[in-house]
Amino acid sequence: MSLKRALKFNRLVAVTMGTPLASSVFPSIMLLDLAAGSLINEIVAILVATALVIMSSFAYSELVSIYPTAAGNRVFLRRPLGDAIALGLSLMWVFIILGAAGVEGYVVGYVLYYLISLYVHGALLSALTPLVLSLIVMTLILIINIIGVEISGNFQMGVTYFIAASLIAVSIISAFISKSITAQAQTLGSFNPVNALSAAAVGVYFFLGYGRVTTLGEEATDYRRSLPMAIPIGASILGVVFISISTAIFMHVPIKSLISMLIPQVLLGKYLLGGEGAVFMVIISVLMSFSTFNAGVLGTSRLIYALGREGTLPRFLGRVHRKFFTPYTALLFLYAVAVAMLFIVTYTKSFSIPLYVAAGFDSFMYAAIGYSALWHLRHVNDIPFRVKGGLIMYLIAVVAFTLLGILLLLTTPPIVALVIILGTAFLIVYARYRIKTL
Repeated sequence: MSLKRALKFNRLVAVTMGTPLASSVFPSIMLLDLAAGSLINEIVAILVATALVIMSSFAYSELVSIYPTAAGNRVFLRRPLGDAIALGLSLMWVFIILGAAGVEGYVVGYVLYYLISLYVHGALLSALTPLVLSLIVMTLILIINIIGVEISGNFQMGVTYFIAASLIAVSIISAFISKSITAQAQTLGSFNPVNALSAAAVGVYFFLGYGRVTTLGEEATDYRRSLPMAIPIGASILGVVFISISTAIFMHVPIKSLISMLIPQVLLGKYLLGGEGAVFMVIISVLMSFSTFNAGVLGTSRLIYALGREGTLPRFLGRVHRKFFTPYTALLFLYAVAVAMLFIVTYTKSFSIPLYVAAGFDSFMYAAIGYSALWHLRHVNDIPFRVKGGLIMYLIAVVAFTLLGILLLLTTPPIVALVIILGTAFLIVYARYRIKTL
């Protein structure tokens, strides 16, 4: 039994945008603004991150047109890097999104609790803890994805486009309100290339998971053109959204508040529109969490399904539901691990380390994807979606993402480098063993 081809262009753009449009992007905006230190550094950082991600998105476009498979990176990297490295990096990629899911669950529980506490009091509020609220959201998304890809695709499309439009609208409103402009944003400030590039490395996290749409190659109605076009278009729209809302937060939220504020978007809404604005931003944040959980589960579950189907993960993960034609065992596995990560983040109350790890690993993964695209340009003649100027773009992406990843490792706590290096090495060793035993 195989997956069902049901995802059209608009849905694919929405899935591309859906995973990055997460509530956890706001804590990362906080980290980026603190690293930038000035408005000019912040703007340059996001522009650099966006330009590089768009370059890597074209690399993904070419590769997915060659290999329209649920295995995604596993197949994209196999020929240029070898089977074991490709599998190890793909497994690490899965755990990165699960770590991000823990952060996202933590943030959405916090945001929902803030909203409910405005209207509910007493025993009911005590029962609806942030952890309970997070579990409710994650369970609903699991059910939506098991029921069917068409339902989750339609849900993703409507929610994602509404979120993007709302964030841009809030940013436009903020540009016309000057009474609450913070001291750090009254001028562009001084430009520091080291600060700007360090912030750009954090900015890569904004786009975390956009490439997971490539695992939907077996469910796209047109994998030769619609899916490849959806990836750079989605990445470009994300860039506009992120630079708009990040600048609005920098201009209107005092930088001292960012140091301890998990949800700076709520402060932004409050400064712009009072209590109603804060509530509106809370609602948007909740929708963002629904969106990113849905898109992340939709994309990552397909990779787990493909690895189970080929036997590199337990084969029961490769089962497809007889009624809904969805990889339900992969979805249940993903849900269980994501819930475990949620508990870890909730009880350690540490979200910056997972964000730094995700940004660092994704930088190196984008460099690997750029290298794979370069390799295929030299060795494969039949590339259905060929990008003009791809050779130069992919070369820039490889060098730039490698340098950004190294810079982030040098400017963050040592544990970030340890997790990335040791985690990836362990999974590559596991991959070598697993491949030999097949």
